[in-house]
Amino acid sequence: MSDTTDNEDEVSSFWESYNTILPRWLILVIAGLGLAGMIPILSRVKRTRGKDMKAHIAFGCIAVFMLSPLVPEQFQDMVFSDVGVLVVGTLLPVYESVVAVCTFGEDDDNEWLTYWIVNGFFTYSTEFMDTIADHSTFVANHWYELEFFITLWLLLPWTDGSTVVYDNILVPFVLPVLHQFQPYLQSGSKVQMLVMALVNSSYLGLVWTVFVMMPKEIRRFAVIGVGTVYPILSSVVALATKTSSTTNKKKNSIDEHAVTYWLTYWSCFSILFVLMDYLETFVGRIPGFYSLIMAATVYLFLPMFQGADVVFRKVLVPITGQYEQMLLRDTLLLKQQMEYNIPNPTLLSNIKTKAAAMFLMENNKKSE
Repeated sequence: MSDTTDNEDEVSSFWESYNTILPRWLILVIAGLGLAGMIPILSRVKRTRGKDMKAHIAFGCIAVFMLSPLVPEQFQDMVFSDVGVLVVGTLLPVYESVVAVCTFGEDDDNEWLTYWIVNGFFTYSTEFMDTIADHSTFVANHWYELEFFITLWLLLPWTDGSTVVYDNILVPFVLPVLHQFQPYLQSGSKVQMLVMALVNSSYLGLVWTVFVMMPKEIRRFAVIGVGTVYPILSSVVALATKTSSTTNKKKNSIDEHAVTYWLTYWSCFSILFVLMDYLETFVGRIPGFYSLIMAATVYLFLPMFQGADVVFRKVLVPITGQYEQMLLRDTLLLKQQMEYNIPNPTLLSNIKTKAAAMFLMENNKKSE
């Protein structure tokens, strides 16, 4: 009996020493290198639309291994945390979304809008998990593990879980219903006009008073609802319309603008959501906190403000080093707009030649 107890103590002592053998700085370096290595993977590896079953099986095996005792507990605690989910589910996708908007291709715009649609739905539908975690030790201990792997499954190009959900759930079941409400979900729709009317009218005071009187949890849920539900539905319609219209160039341009509009919005709103999530611990009880977040959400949301475009261009683009690329894309869009507005090929050719000469002339003047 004593031999068995001694063996158990030795095994326990081994795992305790194993879990503390790696210094914290080394764990940070390993995690940082792993996350940095994901950037070229996300931008260069072709997405599979979730059709490679071997990738899903391999992903499941890797997930089981990472949760096993073979991986140091310190590493697990760091990766399977709110910070790990933040980096994988928000920061990396925001960076890739900014790159997608600032580059010429359209496929990456569609791919990342698909991710934000599914991620937004997942985030909003699991808002209640924090409340459950407060009453369940099991959920509190394992929720971040589940959230991390679901987010990673949605994100990685080999599994491409966001496309799996979009193709197999949203397209067959949700999209047919949304098409009936398409006029209400497009830019400049009646819903947006109604919100703008409330913002510009005396009803704003009444709406704000009702909002402030709500309990804190309801106010938080309302902010997230305003920032996710309508944008998710509009993004689905924009993406579906974009992928289905390939013949009419002018209509295709409008649809591409809608995709870019909502991709820009999600990049900005996700950062706002993270700020709210972290700041509410310290200042969430201060009157007006959620009102300020709601106002910021509406500012990003409504076309009358173009808030998402302003934040995107003034903040996100410079931070990610995509300013020059953004200007090149703006130039390309201007060229496409000229082609749409000038149907005469001869006149269009002459204007292009003169425009190019004007650019070169300005260049020569500056060089002199």
